[in-house]
Amino acid sequence: MADRSSPVSRNIVDLPDGQLLFTPSPRLRAFYLLLLILVVWIAILPWFILAAVTFPGHLTLTLVLPLLFVILAVRWYIPKYWASIRFLFTTKEMVCERGVWQAKRRVIPYSRIRGIEIACGPVCRYLGIATLRVVLDNGGSIHLQGVEDFAEIRRILNEKISG
Repeated sequence: MADRSSPVSRNIVDLPDGQLLFTPSPRLRAFYLLLLILVVWIAILPWFILAAVTFPGHLTLTLVLPLLFVILAVRWYIPKYWASIRFLFTTKEMVCERGVWQAKRRVIPYSRIRGIEIACGPVCRYLGIATLRVVLDNGGSIHLQGVEDFAEIRRILNEKISG
């Protein structure tokens, strides 16, 4: 998008021409990696152990190697996806970008925004991050995940939107 100039918050950088660039906290990446670890330990590892004990070695390898490849691919994908998330707040609109293989870009004029809500689950609360839900006039919403200073950022965005 543009070069960063001065930080307004840990998640938002003030750009020239009154623009704000939001990028998610590194804690969001840590949260995604934590979820991957939990899925591997709770859902996959017991089946690996069961397969290693009950099946012959060549059959166990046939089952384990594809799953290991999928786990490593997800481990590679998480930081790439986290780095692709950007929200640019211009003087008239909000531009949302995300995606690793298929980049998605959405432009939403401020006139379509009806409100901003804060959502925070127990694990995210422990990590000190939240999700800001931007409610649109058609009933849809945009989620800004990985926000650290959520009350401050909501105030800044409300000022930007109201104008």
